[in-house]
Amino acid sequence: MLDQITISEEEDAQRRQAFPVGAAVTLADLEDAGREHVLDDLREREPVTWLPALGGWLITKREPARQILLPKSGATVEAEQNMVRASLGRMMLTVDGEEHERYRQPFEVPFRARETERTYADPIRAYARELIAAMSGTAELTESFAAPFAVGVAAQVIGLPLDDVRKIDSFYSAFASAMEYTGDPEPLRRAEAARAELTDLLVQGLSRSAVVEESDLSPEEVAAQLRVVMFGAIETIQASVMTTLMLLLQHPESMAQVRADPLLLVGAVDEAIRWMPPVAFIERWTKEPVELEGVTIGPREFVGVSVIAANRDPSVFADPLRFDIHRANARHGMSFSSGAHHCLGVHLARMQTVIALEEMLAVWPSLELVSVTPPSGFAFRRPAEMVIGF
Repeated sequence: MLDQITISEEEDAQRRQAFPVGAAVTLADLEDAGREHVLDDLREREPVTWLPALGGWLITKREPARQILLPKSGATVEAEQNMVRASLGRMMLTVDGEEHERYRQPFEVPFRARETERTYADPIRAYARELIAAMSGTAELTESFAAPFAVGVAAQVIGLPLDDVRKIDSFYSAFASAMEYTGDPEPLRRAEAARAELTDLLVQGLSRSAVVEESDLSPEEVAAQLRVVMFGAIETIQASVMTTLMLLLQHPESMAQVRADPLLLVGAVDEAIRWMPPVAFIERWTKEPVELEGVTIGPREFVGVSVIAANRDPSVFADPLRFDIHRANARHGMSFSSGAHHCLGVHLARMQTVIALEEMLAVWPSLELVSVTPPSGFAFRRPAEMVIGF
């Protein structure tokens, strides 16, 4: 496994001088709500830059971001410093090559678009209706809908009875909190404890899961893959449902158009995920020197991709800060990554979010955004709380 290089103080000073815009960026700029303009400025002035706050490089432009994620770039996820591995353990997102294929292959067929629609659409819709029927007046969307909806559907998808919504959601909150470059060991300790407890639950229930019946993976390997499959099915879905509804409520004309033509919801979801991606940051390490936008990055270096910035690249997306449910190329965003490690559950995520919003709009002829905390977070980004009235 690759060990990230430690550069000298002299080299760091030289890089700070060569990339003054990146040198001024803080971790708060990468995680706080309302600081996205810092990333926009960085993309325009230093699209590939040295970022001392991360101890590595940051890419904010879409094309070099796409390039570093392709297998031909030679970049890898197999590094000692990989925060996803530290949080979620060794699984398909933290290995490359044949091992990655072996871990991922058993899950490919169940998550194809046609199989996803045929297998999961009706149960997802029924569960959404059940949760919505239990809501009245005003509600905090995370607790009353987004979290139970995400956890409940994840249980259906993997075939396990994950009944304790609060406990399961707390596991994934611990995993997400550990994927930050603060240097604080406490979030990793909590993630390790959550991983051990969740693994026990998954291994105990594997006899009831039909996802990987014919694979040659061990029970522990299956559990490791299910941990990350569930991560996408829980953390990402909460974000996409809440952010899409937030944006529609903040843009009444778009909401009116969607109510008049529910088919527009697909475009609204794609645009919301582009505008504020649930996964805001992707990490890689170079095995060999790579040149991006005229910048040469040496071997064993950390390279981060700001998905937020790449998704707001004006060379790809016209008027990128505008929420446009008719945007023809919204799916060209990098919210589901790219290359060999692109999101396994992309079709399920889109379908699940659309169904949730279809059911809400069908039941509630009027909706009001009472309050919302703006989307924030370093690796994962969504509103922490959102109160709606209906």
